[in-house]
Amino acid sequence: MSEKKFNTIQYLDRNESQYGPSPKCYEYLKTVKIDDLSWYSRDFARGVKSKLSERIAKDFGFKENQVILSYGSEDILKQLIHRYIVRGDKVLIPKEAWWYYKKVAYEVGGFNVEYPMRKGKFDGVDSYLYDVDKMIEIYERERPRVVVIASPNNPTGNRITKEELHRFLDACRGAIVMIDEAYWGFGSTDNSYVKPYIDEFPNLIICRTFSKYFALAGSRIGFSFAGNNLEELKGFTTRYLGYNLISENLAMIALDDTEYYQRVTKMMQEDKEMFYKEFSAMGGFTAYKSFANFMLVDMPANIRKDLDKFLKERNLLIKFLDEEAFKTETRITLGTKEQNKYLIESIKEFINKQPS
Repeated sequence: MSEKKFNTIQYLDRNESQYGPSPKCYEYLKTVKIDDLSWYSRDFARGVKSKLSERIAKDFGFKENQVILSYGSEDILKQLIHRYIVRGDKVLIPKEAWWYYKKVAYEVGGFNVEYPMRKGKFDGVDSYLYDVDKMIEIYERERPRVVVIASPNNPTGNRITKEELHRFLDACRGAIVMIDEAYWGFGSTDNSYVKPYIDEFPNLIICRTFSKYFALAGSRIGFSFAGNNLEELKGFTTRYLGYNLISENLAMIALDDTEYYQRVTKMMQEDKEMFYKEFSAMGGFTAYKSFANFMLVDMPANIRKDLDKFLKERNLLIKFLDEEAFKTETRITLGTKEQNKYLIESIKEFINKQPS
């Protein structure tokens, strides 16, 4: 039987990092001076949008104007839709996805067309999978103005391979395609496809954020790579007085501390393997393969309410989904090893107390 270990609520429900960013970020914050707090950026005088976009462009081999900074990846999604969708336009989105995808088109009079995912196995583990043939079929029938693909996808945790992505992009060159890679890094740090795909597909935008892998959600900064046909978006997003200088500095410090983030990701992967094993031993539970910092778990519908109450009494908060596509699933954000162990022990304790 697990003992209560935490006196405050453990928020394992919003895909935030419980490890925090690189310790070097905290060291920087102790040294912040007037030029980062009271002065505007001077980067425009050098002909660039910001030192962060300049740095990212150099790292990836892009022109600086192809890198767009934003207030997290949510911001660039909103800007993209508001810039290119007019009343009556269609946006193609995954059915099993983040609720905000379903909302943003309606803000400008557009409407959604959904493509479903399928269930299968990935490396022997239950998984949601992108059905590219079905996606192409729906695209050709509906001809949406904008297409959204999340990789890894929230809340299912699956990703699209770069080979499948290329096949889809090749089939829908007439649409603007946004690849939301907010959870990049947890399953792979591969960047080999980014520039080749942006160069080949000028309507493509690949979006990332410092919120998840780099654990800087509170600093609200994201970035995107934009194809050469998206000139209007590049101008639409530009901030002529610059961006948040403290956030930019934190982002660049995080980019440099690869060792720290690799160490944290390794611990998360170990705990995901633990969750797969533990949940597979529980009757009625299915844990799906995740390439993110969370895991989707299906469970018996009749225990959800009582389990939620049981965990809250132990200061554990996880996300019991209640959406059209998810009625019996729960999304669990990966915490620290101590938090994850306490959570699985608490769930097992609850199961063991149920009448047989």
